[in-house]
Amino acid sequence: MELYCYQAECGDAIRISFVGNDKKRHNIFLDSGYKRTYNKILKEEINTLIKREEKIDLWILSHIHNDHIGGVIEYIKAINNGELDDITKEWFYNLPQEISKKRQNDIISLPMSIAQSDIISEYLTQNKDGQNDITTDINTYNIYGMKISILSPTPLVIEDLRNKYRKNIFPKKNEVDEVSFPISVFSNDYNKKLEEFNIEEYNEDNSLENKSSIAALFEFQNKKILWLADSHSSIVLNSLKQKGYSIKNPLICDYVILSHHASKGNNNIEFFSVLKCFNYIISSSGNNKYNLPNKEVFARLLRNTNREKKKYSLYFTYADDILKNIFQVDGTDCEEKWNFRVVYSQEKYIYFQL
Repeated sequence: MELYCYQAECGDAIRISFVGNDKKRHNIFLDSGYKRTYNKILKEEINTLIKREEKIDLWILSHIHNDHIGGVIEYIKAINNGELDDITKEWFYNLPQEISKKRQNDIISLPMSIAQSDIISEYLTQNKDGQNDITTDINTYNIYGMKISILSPTPLVIEDLRNKYRKNIFPKKNEVDEVSFPISVFSNDYNKKLEEFNIEEYNEDNSLENKSSIAALFEFQNKKILWLADSHSSIVLNSLKQKGYSIKNPLICDYVILSHHASKGNNNIEFFSVLKCFNYIISSSGNNKYNLPNKEVFARLLRNTNREKKKYSLYFTYADDILKNIFQVDGTDCEEKWNFRVVYSQEKYIYFQL
């Protein structure tokens, strides 16, 4: 199994590639970053798959925010313009509006000027078979030997989301960016040392859109990847507890992609306490107006009294000066003191072979 975490600025764009139980290579895409992520990176990656005669067996879109679906919108536009064949066999995406038969007919008659957030709904409704909601009600999903467990969202959250967008009103592009990030995380916290944070204090992200994120556990040949998108720790933690995981019986993972680009409103210490993982991925550059990632998240992770003694690794999808400055105030012995290392990616993706 191979894991590619693409440079998507402060967004998610991920691919899992594996040789399934049918002896063929398969690809699962997780989100797609921004429009420019598609133009700079994903377009080339998809064309490479086409040349290899491979498919995207499943594309999971976690939620409606632009830093997660902007690239897919460009992919769909390229298909509609005849520039590209659709090689995606199946989609996981919770439509922000429930599509009735009448609504399907309305969508088909809509002009191309429909709101950006509805482009995906329009395309999937016209071109793909209908699907059930992707929620915690689904126990597991198996694709060529890859087991996928949905840990978020709950059905109630999707109901709340659809109530919000019942009148076909979607946020404009700038609003999509703004509602993705609570105001409380806008200040940089890199001037504080790791030991100075109150790691027990936690105010959860209040964005309904983030709360509606699909989060999933991928298991293949005894290897596990936990992808959290922008999900809420409380929902994922509850799902893990229902599956029998706890501090005494933690979920063992090979890699965890931290929620919401390592935002302090989406990753709490209680959640970290039920994980046994030594490798954490942060899908974000340091050059974003939201000052993510939050150092407080790393304090919760590294100072957790339930953590393993083995060295932790923090993998960043970028290598900019801002990210490299996160632990500067902690001194040159910081990594030795807190038993971790930091890896920065200079390439268009950071790659892992499991």
